[in-house]
Amino acid sequence: MRAYRAAVLFAVGVIWVTLGATSAAAQAPRTVREFGAPVNPMFEGWYRNPDGTATILVGFFNPNLSQTVELPVGELNRFSPGPEDRGQPTHFPPGRSWGVLTIQVPGDFDGDLTWTLTANNQPASIPVHLRPPYFIEPFKDAANDNEPPTVRFAPDDEGFTGPPVGIAHLLTTTVGSPVELRVWTSDVKPEEAPEGLASPFAVKALTLRWHLHRGPADVAFAEPVLEFEDSADQNPTTTATFSAPGEYWLRAEALDETGVGGSGFQCCWTSAIVQVRVSP
Repeated sequence: MRAYRAAVLFAVGVIWVTLGATSAAAQAPRTVREFGAPVNPMFEGWYRNPDGTATILVGFFNPNLSQTVELPVGELNRFSPGPEDRGQPTHFPPGRSWGVLTIQVPGDFDGDLTWTLTANNQPASIPVHLRPPYFIEPFKDAANDNEPPTVRFAPDDEGFTGPPVGIAHLLTTTVGSPVELRVWTSDVKPEEAPEGLASPFAVKALTLRWHLHRGPADVAFAEPVLEFEDSADQNPTTTATFSAPGEYWLRAEALDETGVGGSGFQCCWTSAIVQVRVSP
């Protein structure tokens, strides 16, 4: 039933909507365009942390088929009230991107926090909150005990699991010199995974995808997508080459059989931000 529901949601275009659909989600275009449409921030839910705080999860949808949108932090890409910069992306490729940012707030947060993106002179905003209907469990699927993959940037590191939190790894390189992006992944499955665990849109046991999150120029990944038939103990490695100096944030995204965004259920995938400082 879960897999069937996921298939139906994706088939009817729910890639532009998430759990937590609010006024901004309702504004999201239901059809894609070649270019010229707004980029829509998406509120994907929230979850509790062991220390009593809460974490808010957001993503975005760019319905422009042939337009990657660059929105620097500031008037065109801001949170309000409070700090405009909360680690959000500034690079918005076409399509739906899930769980690109987390925001930690007090456990009793009841404020008014909004993410606004203005692309093609069209502002789109989404308020975020801690209302009970939007509670999610990104670290374990209660229906089948599935958990996200673990991503490490050294073989013996504790690793990262679930939505992105802060900068996970730091690298340095120079313009034109490929920098190695090496990760170690593991993914332990439930002993008795029920039939229907896999998304109808996922074909591999483990997929690692690299994305540009922020940066002054584009990035050339040798292999932006690496796929494996076995989810346990993989070492996906590729390179990234930068054409301009500056600070870049890359997002490593590890997907299991549930696919992109956990087929819209916010579990079970992992993202981690890698900062790369590029010298001339």
